[in-house]
Amino acid sequence: MYKKYLFIPIFLIVLSITLPTNTHASKENEDKLIFKPFTLVQKEFVDLNGNGKKEAVELYAEKNQYDLARAWKLVVDGKEVKKFVDMYDLYQLGNMKFNDVMNDQTEEILLYFQSVGSGGITGLNIFKEKDHKFFEVFTDPNSKDWYKESLERFEMKYLGDYKVSFYDKQTGLSAIIPLSEERYKTYPDKKKLQELLESIDTRIDPVSGYEFKTISPGKPQEIITTQLVWGIAHVDGIAYFKTIYVFDPTEYKYKPTKVALYSTETDELLAEKPIK
Repeated sequence: MYKKYLFIPIFLIVLSITLPTNTHASKENEDKLIFKPFTLVQKEFVDLNGNGKKEAVELYAEKNQYDLARAWKLVVDGKEVKKFVDMYDLYQLGNMKFNDVMNDQTEEILLYFQSVGSGGITGLNIFKEKDHKFFEVFTDPNSKDWYKESLERFEMKYLGDYKVSFYDKQTGLSAIIPLSEERYKTYPDKKKLQELLESIDTRIDPVSGYEFKTISPGKPQEIITTQLVWGIAHVDGIAYFKTIYVFDPTEYKYKPTKVALYSTETDELLAEKPIK
């Protein structure tokens, strides 16, 4: 069961509808920032290949005077695995976690990135050690062009009678998102509410959540990403768009295999579509 959104009285919310902020720092503002050389922000000792020997896993960041980063570097036993640069417009925070995502009794490196903005955008890259080499088995699905990509991919429209149409041009998934009158009962101006409902267009956030699900013992877990679909305001989440990733042993990488849309009010599955 997925966690439902708590809706506060809409009249307490600023009525101007804006995009969720993800700290899209302008070039002008970034030029005023002073970034220091890469410094160590996290170090862990983890057995990554099951040989009983722990390796030094280090995360370095290039931070500014506000302790916000624009670049990261992943290093294992003194050797650079991957460097992430020019990310300030998307993420400013990062940290490592470790988990046996592949269900093979060894842990993978889960590198999370977050924004300090209100949009909740979260990135994830997963690295697996095999035969003394590191493979990026899962790549962050978000990009700096997420808003433009969202408008090109998705289409939403208010149909009247508390219903919103949703269409994913990329996969062909189509659904009607039902809205209850109850969710808007505290809105004081019914005429204004109707105008806001009729103004609903394509409003879907970048990925903000990740779930791991074991389907078969000893087999790699599924990875499920979540994006919030919102209505008359960003606090008014009306659906969750989920993408299911499955590990492809041929390409040695996770690939999207299915998308699904769930109601935030009822957790009901509204539609799902396999990715061909």
